[in-house]
Amino acid sequence: MAKNRFAPKPLGDVLTNLPNRLQQFSNKNQENKQLQKLLEQILDANMLAKCAIANYEDGTLVLNAQSAAVAMRLNYMKMSLLSDFRRLGLPELCQIKIQTSPRSAISKTADNSQNQEKKRLTKNAQQSLLEVAEHAPDVLKEKLKRLAKLAER
Repeated sequence: MAKNRFAPKPLGDVLTNLPNRLQQFSNKNQENKQLQKLLEQILDANMLAKCAIANYEDGTLVLNAQSAAVAMRLNYMKMSLLSDFRRLGLPELCQIKIQTSPRSAISKTADNSQNQEKKRLTKNAQQSLLEVAEHAPDVLKEKLKRLAKLAER
């Protein structure tokens, strides 16, 4: 009878391989961090914010691009990126693949929005809105007053 690969495995079998897998994962993570530092030396800050190292295996470097437009621009830069990586200490690099990953874009923009401080309406701006509202039509007056109330939050 054939062995079912989806059958539950004994906990002892899983735990014996765990330290090796964790070590492999840690090594791969360190390697990707080093490659990301090389990428930081090569690209400008604008492009760097829109792409990241995804994987490096068997002489093939995979870059994640935030959008199709960024991926296209990286494709145009592929040969210069290849030569720059080789020059900076990765002589065995043969090929660069670029893939689009909208998820990484979402996470980066979410991180940036969390880092930014909430913008608040100042008291001076509130007074200006109320002064403008005095001379505005009724429909606009109500909206300006509601906007001015946001300064009290």
